[in-house]
Amino acid sequence: MKYGTNHKRGILLPLLIVFVLLFTSCNNTSYKGSNNVVEPTEVKEAMNNSDVIIIDARSEEEYAKGHLEGAICLNPSSLTISEPIKGMLAPKEQVEKVLSEKGISNDSTLYIYDNSGGVYSGRVWWVLKVYGHDNVKVINNGQRGLEKAKLPMSLEVPELAPTEYVAKEANSDMIATMDYVKTVAENKDSKEKIIDVRSKAEYEEGAIPNAILYPHTKNLYTDGTFKSARDTFLFYKDLGLDKDDTIILYCKSSFRATQTALLLDEAGFKNVKVYDGAWLEWSAGDMPTEKEEKTVPDSGDAS
Repeated sequence: MKYGTNHKRGILLPLLIVFVLLFTSCNNTSYKGSNNVVEPTEVKEAMNNSDVIIIDARSEEEYAKGHLEGAICLNPSSLTISEPIKGMLAPKEQVEKVLSEKGISNDSTLYIYDNSGGVYSGRVWWVLKVYGHDNVKVINNGQRGLEKAKLPMSLEVPELAPTEYVAKEANSDMIATMDYVKTVAENKDSKEKIIDVRSKAEYEEGAIPNAILYPHTKNLYTDGTFKSARDTFLFYKDLGLDKDDTIILYCKSSFRATQTALLLDEAGFKNVKVYDGAWLEWSAGDMPTEKEEKTVPDSGDAS
């Protein structure tokens, strides 16, 4: 019996559907239920929860133009110092004061967003984690994701009662000092890996010796969402990184580095340190630099 073209199509179409379903089920990019990232749909479900505080990490000017209903403004600059190096981690007392004035308690569940690919929200996340606040997540795709999910925006500024926030001592395991980075940079056989998350142009002007260039923008899909934990793991594995490796991240002032730290932690890399002084401290400290480009294979810009 001969089968016609229509019959063949009838067989191939179901097979194609099955293949697509299998493929998409293995490439789930949603962070729903994750440790460090929250989806906009989950934010919508939590907006009426009194234990949840949503933080807008954008500038005060951007916040004033409109923000998620009920969100408070907390730009990461308030959690930094300006001397001796601008943008470095603020001391425990300053962080406690800022969080207390914002009405944040030790029991608060915090969701943070920005409009800069997780750079500002990642910095707030990192500061809070360093000082022992566990219930904190970054909203995937930030302001754009919230608007796409049709969550209500507002000009109203919520008034939260002040608290007495008590931070833990800073977790030194999450921080790399300049002396520590210098030791790693001088040892070409070191098992610790230094990752420069700046742009290629910045890197080519000067970098920490033995640092591998991997711009923080590569952690995003073309629509601005975070790459999945699976994709993040695979791309950093291509750099030669294992989950047990000690990884040191830096950029100009280690804001972009904290976005990378967030996603590496989510992907299972647990020995991640941020060089908080970053290039600002390194370049001002008469430290050795190099301009030889050590880029890695392009990870692609998946959408």
